[in-house]
Amino acid sequence: MKRIFVLIGILLSLQLHSNTSLNEISGIVTIGNSPIQNVCVQVLNSTKETFTDEKGKYLITAKPSDVLAFDYAGMQRVEVVVEDVTARLNIEMKMNIEALKEVVVGENNTRNQDYLRLQYGIDKSILSTAFGYLDAKSVGYSIKLVDGDNLSPGAVDVITALKGRAAGVYSLGGEIYIRGGGPQLQGRAIPAIYDLDGMVLKKLPFITVENIDRVAIISGLAGRVRYGSIARGGVVVINTISSPVRPDSDSNKSFDRARLRNNIYNNDAIAEDRSRATSYLRDLYSCKEKAAAREVYQKYVTRYAKDPYFITDTYLFFHDTGDQVFANQILEDNIEVVESNPVYAKAMAFALDYAQEYAKSKELYKKIFVLRPEYLQSYRDMANSYYALGNYKNAANMYIRYQYLVNEGIFANDSSAIQKVIDGEMNNLFVVHGTRFMAESNIVGLKNYTKNKGETRLFFEWNDSEAEFDLEFVNPQRNNFIWEHSLENAAERIKDEKTLGYSSEEFFVDGSLPGKWQINVKYKGNKKLSPVYMKLTKITNYNTPAQKIDVSVFRLAMKNVKQKLTDFNNVVSFSAN
Repeated sequence: MKRIFVLIGILLSLQLHSNTSLNEISGIVTIGNSPIQNVCVQVLNSTKETFTDEKGKYLITAKPSDVLAFDYAGMQRVEVVVEDVTARLNIEMKMNIEALKEVVVGENNTRNQDYLRLQYGIDKSILSTAFGYLDAKSVGYSIKLVDGDNLSPGAVDVITALKGRAAGVYSLGGEIYIRGGGPQLQGRAIPAIYDLDGMVLKKLPFITVENIDRVAIISGLAGRVRYGSIARGGVVVINTISSPVRPDSDSNKSFDRARLRNNIYNNDAIAEDRSRATSYLRDLYSCKEKAAAREVYQKYVTRYAKDPYFITDTYLFFHDTGDQVFANQILEDNIEVVESNPVYAKAMAFALDYAQEYAKSKELYKKIFVLRPEYLQSYRDMANSYYALGNYKNAANMYIRYQYLVNEGIFANDSSAIQKVIDGEMNNLFVVHGTRFMAESNIVGLKNYTKNKGETRLFFEWNDSEAEFDLEFVNPQRNNFIWEHSLENAAERIKDEKTLGYSSEEFFVDGSLPGKWQINVKYKGNKKLSPVYMKLTKITNYNTPAQKIDVSVFRLAMKNVKQKLTDFNNVVSFSAN
């Protein structure tokens, strides 16, 4: 018990230190690929604020547990909880879209969104925008429409194609300008912005003219009503033929393909290919022999000696190619690069768990525990590192410490995702390895010893709390379920993760019918340019003496590309914790 009180003292002192130290945080704020000036960056519940410059850059200081808010007129507010490692936050803002009323009044041209969606494919006056469908004939202000078939033939780009096709529109320096109704800035006209298939951009990417279905020109005065101040120079709406909204050629109606799928997987995930991730991995994977691969490593190690992801990537490469001796040497030579930062250490610990180097991963989890004693997952990770080594008594002792802190009110006792995980894993320890720890553990309240018995448990962890992604689960009948983890769709969940200290989620799949499941991921970024490492622990026959554990690690770096993680057999139904 004395040790527990010492632990509590250390915990409280470290929490006090973490709450008073300041982080210097910088980044770039964008909409699409364009930087935004004058975005307000504020530490909530304080007077501290700053604004982005003309390149979208900002710099501010905040302490762990503070909340940074990013505000700009016409955009959705973004709030990010500051952590101990927070230093770089690149924020992409989204338009503040308000729900449009879905009403139909007799023969009036006011139409609901469902009706406009159905008519989109046969009525060229209907536009697909960032704010939903828009009928140019009934908006109450002038919109110039240009059919894609009437654009200048042979034009190399949109700007050239519009010449002579839309009165009052001209180009200068690669920008489009709309005469009339637009203000001037320091004596110069302000260029229009672009709404490309519902994505608002300041700079238009290259689009072939043949791929344009329709174009609409909205003046600055009208554009500001709908898009806010960034549209004071007007808006050029472009709908392409490859837009997700297309006409159904059989019925002559239109549909949104994402909805039409009716949760049917359409085989659009690509296989993971680490050999294309970076130059050093490309060179390593081109090697046919161990000696050649070691030479490539020596070629790059000087340049990347301080890069923790280089250490993790090369460790995984040499493990996967059967050179575990050299993989361990890489870790030994570079351990100081990864062990001082919990995000880097967690990625390396994942790799070591995958390699079944449990003694080494336990040492890294200890480092993370010292760095983050206030994180609930630190206790869970330490218990599982002992479990992996077969040291079940020490695993139970970690759960004792955790439960004592909950009982004393130092950790909240609620129904959060991570606490459900810890409670379930405590139960699993006693179910699988006997109740001989019960008398000495003093762990109380264990219930549902056979909960999820015989099912497959999928436990996902990611090393960076800023990681945003979608997990897609495809059942044997090719129906899919998507679990979203992004600020746009799960802001409260991510806030809870940072407040309590965890980056994980568990799912259960029962094995009542045979069949193959597939798991895909669409990575959306982490507000930095660094990769994210995701660990998947799959346990079959969960909560039985026959349970079997399998660990995989995945490198997430390609944004907005659906990537296949794994597949497995003999499961049918799906549930989240």
